[in-house]
Amino acid sequence: MLVSPCRDEAKYLRRTLDSVALQSVPPMLWVVVDDGSTDETAAILEEYSRRLPYLRVIRRDDRGGRQVGPGVIEAFYAGLNEVHLEDFDYLCKLDMDLDLPIRYFEVLMERMESNPRIGTTSGKPWFVHPKTGALVPEICGDEMSVGMTKFYRVACFREIGGFVRQVMWDGIDCHRARMLGWIAESVDLEPIRFVHLRPQGASHKGIWTGRLRAGFGQYFMGTSPLYYLAVAISRLPAHPALIGSVAMLWGYLRSWLKGLPRYDDREFRRFLRSYQHACLRLGKQAATARFEDQQAPLWHERHPGHDKDATRSGRRAELLGLQFDTVTIDEAVARCLKLCKEPDSNTVITANSSHLCMMRHDPELASACRAGRLILADGMSVVWALRASGQPVPERVAGVDLMAHLLSAAGEHGLRVYFLGARHEVVSTLVQRCLVQHPGIEIAGFRDGYFGPNDHSRVIEEIHASKAHMLFVGMPTPFKETWVERHREQLRVPVIVGVGGSFDVLAGFIKRAPHWVQMAGMEWFWRLMMEPRKLWKRYLTNNSEFSWLAGLEVIARRLGRPPIGQSWKRRGETP
Repeated sequence: MLVSPCRDEAKYLRRTLDSVALQSVPPMLWVVVDDGSTDETAAILEEYSRRLPYLRVIRRDDRGGRQVGPGVIEAFYAGLNEVHLEDFDYLCKLDMDLDLPIRYFEVLMERMESNPRIGTTSGKPWFVHPKTGALVPEICGDEMSVGMTKFYRVACFREIGGFVRQVMWDGIDCHRARMLGWIAESVDLEPIRFVHLRPQGASHKGIWTGRLRAGFGQYFMGTSPLYYLAVAISRLPAHPALIGSVAMLWGYLRSWLKGLPRYDDREFRRFLRSYQHACLRLGKQAATARFEDQQAPLWHERHPGHDKDATRSGRRAELLGLQFDTVTIDEAVARCLKLCKEPDSNTVITANSSHLCMMRHDPELASACRAGRLILADGMSVVWALRASGQPVPERVAGVDLMAHLLSAAGEHGLRVYFLGARHEVVSTLVQRCLVQHPGIEIAGFRDGYFGPNDHSRVIEEIHASKAHMLFVGMPTPFKETWVERHREQLRVPVIVGVGGSFDVLAGFIKRAPHWVQMAGMEWFWRLMMEPRKLWKRYLTNNSEFSWLAGLEVIARRLGRPPIGQSWKRRGETP
């Protein structure tokens, strides 16, 4: 069910109505509260109510002007009180100045169905920059569902007590949800990026007034002064540069000097400030992950019977356009063993700095890597960059280590394994070693990596016929990733792992770097010494490019801004 407060929205209304009408999963009921509009809003709503059977319009008397914050929530409840909330599983407070992508509600519900702990979620808002005309992202944290499209599980909405009737209602709700163990989020996936037709903070008497109101809202909620100062500084370059941050701080300070009332819940304020101070120490993503884990037992106490693994946040860390699963090697092995029971083919990507650099110049490689069911940080430089940007990654998961652990697990569980790649003498030696080191393993087949385009169909058929649970591909990047992704559905192997030169290491043909060299992030140098002619050029160019690009992204993320170069244009739309 959707509930939409609106007043004088004629300028944007049709685009919102049309985008909801085109949804792949339409609402069962959409209550629009016309809060005393004086423009053409009422006529437009009347027109659409005759076309959309699920649209119900409620009209309120003119209350003398647009009132954001408490006025919006009063209008929201005027609509909500007209229905039986218990008849619905999901509730969305939806503004009427949005253009939603066609699968917006479908994807949000899929996320909630996949994890019962997600209490509120949303996509990310973008807007047309007033100077450049380009679509750019609004600044909003991943730990909040955005106020213009609050998509709620009804059970969560009831537990947090609904919305507070004051400015910052759209922050208090998410923090209360997190305090009770729910997951609150907004997710930057292209199918749920939407256009906010009115710039953030400009909904009432301009941006200056909007930012002053934001400062009061943070004061009312109980935000830590130190934290809000850091937020204002980080937003200095954001539109409108400097002025917006000054207005935010003045709104907060002015409210404090006047001694205005605050949200009257001391336990909530203690939780909020503890969380905000952790954000300053650890970075927002790491702090959010820590508090979600910390509060999870409270949720499970009230919602017994759910698998704890299935209710983890599942947040991924992102670097240079690739999202990484934040798991240990043991968790990665456990995930792979679960995937072995699935009928579909799944790829496991172990990506290092070279992958991230090559992806920028090779769209097919980028697509193949992003399609991975499990994407792991293989390289200390990647792990360090992710951690420096405030994104929690427990450890490096190198392809050779993952392969070794999976082979051991295959022996324990009697799984069938196929090896593809390297020279014949290398892969045959690897097979013999596996049979000795991992009793119980079944070798479904193997062949070297020296085959031409005319052999592809025969190789694919051979692997498919082997009924392997795991396929290890020991060939170079980008060939192994792109070849596997092109033929993944035909291969029909539940777990496909690209492991590069791991065959040579595990077969004993190349010596692995000592552990201290690996932990120092210098394994690339060790490999360079082993194969200088083969690797010198790649490491020289890729390492330099990665250091520069990753450094820029770390700075951008620490300042709370989208990564440099992030852009998006809706299909078929020219801003």
